[in-house]
Amino acid sequence: MDQLATRQIHLDFHTPNLPFQLGKQFNKKEFQQTLVEAAVNSVTLTGRCHHGHIYYDTKMPARHPQMQGDFLVQQIDACHEIGIKAPVYLTVGWDAFMADTHPEWLERKSNGEIYGFNNYGQLEPGWKTLCFNTPYLDYLKEQIQDTMQHLATRLDGLFFDIVWQDPCCCNSCIKKMRRQGLDPTSETDRSTFARETEIFLKSQIYQTVQAIKADCPIFFNEGNLTPAIQPNLHEYSHLEIESLPSGEWGYQHFPTVVRYAKNLGKEYLGMTGKFHKVWADFGSYKNKAALEYECFLALAHGAKCSIGDQMYPDGTLQKATYQLIGSVYQQVQAKEAWSLNAKAVTEIAILHPGIVEITNEKVDLSLAGAVNSLNEAHYQFDIIDDLMEFNQYRLLILPDKITLNKALAKKIDAYLAQGGKIVATYQSGLEIESGDFPRSWGVSYLGENRYIPTYGSYRQGFLEDLQQDELVLHGPSLVVEAKDGQVIGEEIKPMYNRTYEHYFSHFQAPIDIKTGYPVATLNKQVAYFSHPLFSIYKEQGVYYYKQLILTAVSRLLEAKQFVKSNLPSTVDVVLNHQAAERRFVLTLLHYIPERRGIGLDTIEEALPLANSQIRLEWQGIKEQMGLLNEGNPAIIKSVTTGNELDYQNTNQGIQFELPYMNGHEIIEIAY
Repeated sequence: MDQLATRQIHLDFHTPNLPFQLGKQFNKKEFQQTLVEAAVNSVTLTGRCHHGHIYYDTKMPARHPQMQGDFLVQQIDACHEIGIKAPVYLTVGWDAFMADTHPEWLERKSNGEIYGFNNYGQLEPGWKTLCFNTPYLDYLKEQIQDTMQHLATRLDGLFFDIVWQDPCCCNSCIKKMRRQGLDPTSETDRSTFARETEIFLKSQIYQTVQAIKADCPIFFNEGNLTPAIQPNLHEYSHLEIESLPSGEWGYQHFPTVVRYAKNLGKEYLGMTGKFHKVWADFGSYKNKAALEYECFLALAHGAKCSIGDQMYPDGTLQKATYQLIGSVYQQVQAKEAWSLNAKAVTEIAILHPGIVEITNEKVDLSLAGAVNSLNEAHYQFDIIDDLMEFNQYRLLILPDKITLNKALAKKIDAYLAQGGKIVATYQSGLEIESGDFPRSWGVSYLGENRYIPTYGSYRQGFLEDLQQDELVLHGPSLVVEAKDGQVIGEEIKPMYNRTYEHYFSHFQAPIDIKTGYPVATLNKQVAYFSHPLFSIYKEQGVYYYKQLILTAVSRLLEAKQFVKSNLPSTVDVVLNHQAAERRFVLTLLHYIPERRGIGLDTIEEALPLANSQIRLEWQGIKEQMGLLNEGNPAIIKSVTTGNELDYQNTNQGIQFELPYMNGHEIIEIAY
């Protein structure tokens, strides 16, 4: 695999009309030296930007009006001279030149307003979104062909941006919807039609590229990566996970999405930005510790690295930016060998909620809660969809909303039949056809609970800290009846729901009586919770919600876990296998995002740890990777210091101590 460059720059160039010559200060030698000193080995360069301007010598009318010569080719040739790849960026959904030239091609909301970036008004700054059911699609394909024919053998790949369609109500969409028997007044039909348009758009772009250069690398960027990618997945050469933690993505996004991306069979990279804010706030710099964490986390998950920047209109790069990038990429270069061709060693899979519901959030709340719960407990896990294999995992988690169609119910049954275990919450497991849970769940569906919130009382020893005192359970819930297995939590209803007519103190009313209905059940293979524990853990941050889940996981797995330690929950722990090198690689990261600005998370320093005790379930790990014939590790060492670590082999696994780490440590376990 590993064809992608490992240390990339995504160099935007969204440049409007200028009062001077575009690129007037571009100096090839300085440009090259800056990239080399920053340890960069690929730069994505802009061919057409959101302003609609084209940056190569073309006869198309959108050629940047202040450009002389062939600015894009100058940059590509400069990169190629020093062995740096130079794929080309082309905007898709935002093009101010075409929006101004053909306003009839713009997407329209149902009230006639236009879609766009940031501000949508006619007299507001920001790009307006074009509709792909208009003749704009013909222009787009013509411009792609023009780019490819102009660059010819210089072309290293194409990055297509803003590849989505909103639920549009322009005249073209309304006509096409009606021809297809869809109702333009239906929000559901508009969303369905928009999704079909996205699938069609990607296929049209793919076919356009294929007709000219069949082996041209292609990526479509829609700002997120979910199971919705599956219909077009064969049209992607690789995946680029745009994840800008200081923007709407946050630090939740990348560690969630990468765990799904790595199972799609494509090479992948993680893209962050050098900016303090989301993108292109000129004169700003991401904290070095934040940029380290974002790149090191990508390496830990087997991803290549990409850092976003934006060139100045005079054709120069900011020196301080590339000093920052270089200080991180030099570290990446020294450590990336322990990431290449790495395969995750996982024991649990989370089934992606995107298979049943498309959300506007960057990360579905139930998925975020599941990821956080497992990551904080240092379980090794993947995120998968319903087209992927279940049987390789010890346990499967269905967070909050995974209702079962016939095909998924059959696949779940087969997984349980071969010994699999499941943790399910709230609506997960409800069969669409029968309206009830499978027999294996051990509960029967009675209806929606009329009380929000309710309380739970748990069996002695399940949540030891509570000693059977009640725990408030925020959010909605289902009323179920236990059929098989142990009731480990009973419902206590509140005295009444909180309304304007009758409320108690500041929040919910206190407990009234036990209803006889379970809030948690456990049998040999399935743990079920009647509340959306994953969503409310993400929303509320209640420690006990996580502990309910983790206790059930531990019971079902009989306390087995690939990696156990005394590390705090704030440490990222990721285990990979490099077959060619005959080694496992354990990555530890201790950087804590903090909200130091209103609406903005960042990281200012790496956090040291001393005397970390780590145990690997060596037998289980070898079995998972098909290495049962291998013996004990030949050597365990710290990659950072080069020091060997003494270990002991016990009935519970391989145990060793890491004396000290400062933010990032890679431990090599060779066999």
